[in-house]
Amino acid sequence: MRSSVIPSDLPDQVDEFIFKHLHHEDSRYDAVLAFHRTKPLPKINVPANHGKFLHFLIRMMGAKNILEIGTLAGYSTIWMAKDLPEGGKVTTIDFDEHHIKIAEQTFAMMALQDNIRLMQGRAMDCLETLLKEYKAGQIPSFDFIFIDADKENNPYYLDYCIELSRSGTVIVADNMVRDGKVITEEDKAPNIRGIRQYFKKLQEDPRLDSTALQTIGHKGWDGFAITMVK
Repeated sequence: MRSSVIPSDLPDQVDEFIFKHLHHEDSRYDAVLAFHRTKPLPKINVPANHGKFLHFLIRMMGAKNILEIGTLAGYSTIWMAKDLPEGGKVTTIDFDEHHIKIAEQTFAMMALQDNIRLMQGRAMDCLETLLKEYKAGQIPSFDFIFIDADKENNPYYLDYCIELSRSGTVIVADNMVRDGKVITEEDKAPNIRGIRQYFKKLQEDPRLDSTALQTIGHKGWDGFAITMVK
């Protein structure tokens, strides 16, 4: 049975309940967020429960080689780099020099800098570099990919991600619901068009098997698209 109208502050309260009960095992993550609050950063990082969700997916898969498109200050990156198997590495991409400097400090705070490759530049330029390295046998395919950058380019990022994948690679794209705007026809914003085109590619590409989950909480009403490469 579908519930009635949800009080506007209740999802945030539930998130706080989750954080209090289930996210106290490593105070360094709280210290990282406190550090980020001292910097002029947009408040668009994943919340702790989403970061731990990514961490769980990686652990359950036994993933070793991770790709992230959209570093920001590195909060999602440190969740994905946590407890990687020996030789594991997260390659993360961002174009903003200011964000990259903060991310480097973030990785040092967690003593994870040796497990992270940080690439600066336009995402598609960096992906092209990675594809050349992959074809030359210099890097392996990626086991897990997290897309969390400019949504209008998501369809193009997906093309690169497929090329950099193997059978069984999981691709997670964030911010795929946007308060329901993904189905609001009058919303013509480039980021919403990009999200719709991404869903269309997921639907039409026979190499991909996908679903999506809606989320609600500190990040409002949004969701993930989760894809497995066949």
